[in-house]
Amino acid sequence: MKVAVIGHTGMGGSALTQQLLSRGHEVTGLALDAEKVPSGNGLASVKADIFDVPDLTEKLKGHDVVVSIFSGGHEVDLKVYYRQAEGTRRIIKAFRDAKGKYLMYVGGAASLFVKPGLQMFDDPRFPRWYFGVQPAVHLRWLGDITGEGFFYDAAARKESGEIQPGQSDSVLEECVKNWKQVPLLEGCRIALDLFEGRNDFSWSFLSPPWLYRPGTGSGRYELSVDYMIFEKGVPTGIAVPDLALALADEVENQALIHKHWTLYGEQVD
Repeated sequence: MKVAVIGHTGMGGSALTQQLLSRGHEVTGLALDAEKVPSGNGLASVKADIFDVPDLTEKLKGHDVVVSIFSGGHEVDLKVYYRQAEGTRRIIKAFRDAKGKYLMYVGGAASLFVKPGLQMFDDPRFPRWYFGVQPAVHLRWLGDITGEGFFYDAAARKESGEIQPGQSDSVLEECVKNWKQVPLLEGCRIALDLFEGRNDFSWSFLSPPWLYRPGTGSGRYELSVDYMIFEKGVPTGIAVPDLALALADEVENQALIHKHWTLYGEQVD
């Protein structure tokens, strides 16, 4: 198959690209920093700006599947919300103008339901409990990507046994209690609204689980539609390679068209 991956230079995009290439597919990687990944061995690495709809339209033509796995950024800045929401709108327009066959979109966990009528981002436990129950390895990764030292401190408390697995860290809860605006999560949530209820093109929307992070894949995953998956009362997660595995399977099987789906897998550290 011929697959376009928007955001192939990022964490998830690079893993998906390698998974697709290993299966013998032809991949067009599209990113502003495409020069970071050289073309060759089935990959055409092409510079593209998702805000340039006419150019993106031309670059999406002729593909069997388009996978969007771009991110508007992790910083707490309204520009991230704009990039995610408006960028999504323009990707959809370019895809439809290109007469694309199937658009797969990777968004965030905020739009998943924790019970009927209640999305994760509207859960009264967000943000305090959701951050407070995270395991040490995930907290350290959050420290790396956000630069916030309190995540490392919380990881140390979990590693020392001061906070037991599955229990929430009250100190960390206080640190994040005012994180009521998370532009990337909110941008991904509004992005889902641009897809849901539409039957004029083929799409699916993957919300990674709350504890999605780098790690060693297990080679297995389980799926859910619309609802966040919990294990022993705590949100589940998945390692990057297993999410890439699931995306590649859906590229080939196309079993989740017009679905908002998520998944989880064993995280091997």
